[in-house]
Amino acid sequence: MGVKLRQAEELSKGLANELSRRLPSWNFILMPLIPLSVDTHTSRIALSVRAHVVRDAVVDQADQLKRLGFRNFISVSSHLTPRQLTALEDAARLVTSGWFGGGSAQMVSVSSALVDSSELWNSPLLSLPKEHGGARDTGFMMHFNPESVTSDSASLPSIPSPKASPARLIRYFRHELDGYWGSPASSSVSDVKSLLSGDAESLATRLLPWLERSEGKRQFLSAYGRFPVNGSFFKAYLLAAIFFVVMTFWVLWSMKDVFEP
Repeated sequence: MGVKLRQAEELSKGLANELSRRLPSWNFILMPLIPLSVDTHTSRIALSVRAHVVRDAVVDQADQLKRLGFRNFISVSSHLTPRQLTALEDAARLVTSGWFGGGSAQMVSVSSALVDSSELWNSPLLSLPKEHGGARDTGFMMHFNPESVTSDSASLPSIPSPKASPARLIRYFRHELDGYWGSPASSSVSDVKSLLSGDAESLATRLLPWLERSEGKRQFLSAYGRFPVNGSFFKAYLLAAIFFVVMTFWVLWSMKDVFEP
């Protein structure tokens, strides 16, 4: 519990340091962590919230900062999951649009650029990363919080990544999905440091054109957003569509006598 939150914190620090080095005249401020997640990799023990909660939390904080003169916002999440990233991308659109809070600004979901295309199309609606509780997660906690990793982690067997299937989707929504996949015994602190450093450098390189010239924003939009059910506005749109259909039917039914001979 909390591994992804800590990973997001460390990636944010690394990214801020990298951007500060490349843009020394800029000021980069790290906001407090927001411990909210829409999707979870398993569901038996999951602390998740609705998509609009994540979206609105980010938008509300950005709107307050816009009033103080801040104009560039970057959201970072280690949950590279369909509805989580789409909620952050929806938040970016709202902040950039200026509908709320006033003033011009721009925002991107930087983590969306880390999504592997093969992983995305393998499971576009359900979180199914290459590993969960495997080498990377275990190595990360061995480095940043070693007392949370017990010695028997080295003896845990390697478990292959599960396949996306209707049965797995049903188990997810019934809160029955549990376990890990990957190879905890293969964890390496040096590998984790290298991964975090590589991600920070890669994202900083992609962000420079956007920060300096407002270019390259599309690379921070994942294909998850192409699936309407992943959107944080999906339920609102669905309710609006149902209301429209019901009202249309009611109007036509109430006027049926007018057209009768």
